[in-house]
Amino acid sequence: MAVKLGSVEFYEAMGEALNADPVWAEKGSKIDFDMAYKYEAPVEGQFFVSFDKGRVVAVREASQEDLDSADFMISGSSDVWRGCFDGSINPTVAMTRGKLRVRGKMAQMLKNMPAFMYIQETMGKIEFE
Repeated sequence: MAVKLGSVEFYEAMGEALNADPVWAEKGSKIDFDMAYKYEAPVEGQFFVSFDKGRVVAVREASQEDLDSADFMISGSSDVWRGCFDGSINPTVAMTRGKLRVRGKMAQMLKNMPAFMYIQETMGKIEFE
């Protein structure tokens, strides 16, 4: 069943997929971060996801406090997010070109890039509308 892109249900589906994935259990075991995802026009929304040793332990609409306190916040237009998830835009290229903006400890992100890319791949497998 398709979920709406830019919705809590989309991020809940991501969490369920990762938590049930034995490959992720190993690959994501060092991911202990709070992430915020911010969608800008035309479809706006902001979402908070908390990882504990790779397990997704919380998903919700993000408050301003969540956005401010998250270890990483990734923001971009909903069109760019859609492209990253449907495969028409490479997320790494989107970041380097400033279409997706990342706030947080870049050294930690780079150190864990294979895990972060696996999250992205998992999100690309979610059926969305």
